[in-house]
Amino acid sequence: MKKKLLLFAFFAMFMFLGIMALKEGMPSPKNERVYAVLQKHMPYTLEKRVGGYSIVSNETGIKEKPPAKELFLRLEQLEKLWGEDFLKLENNTLIILDKDKNEVERVELKTKDELDWVKNYFSF
Repeated sequence: MKKKLLLFAFFAMFMFLGIMALKEGMPSPKNERVYAVLQKHMPYTLEKRVGGYSIVSNETGIKEKPPAKELFLRLEQLEKLWGEDFLKLENNTLIILDKDKNEVERVELKTKDELDWVKNYFSF
């Protein structure tokens, strides 16, 4: 009986740790409409390689090869850093700037959810 309980406890702990590791490696949820527009201007893309994925800067060509567990978290971190320099929020309008700080595009945030996501994701 004790062996069965010990086996069950080991299995439960293994599952708990696995789920926690999975949640830790997941990126935060994104607003599909706004993120799709921003992605066209973000200078980072994922590139498939034999050992997994790399994050490639389209401006410099530099490739980062973070561990798989940290890939999406690192990409999110780079996107947020980009947003600090190249995004401006004015009322319900998100303004996308280029490297010379000229306006490239305006995105009207249509719902409160879109506005809240932009404020939270990019820390406005």
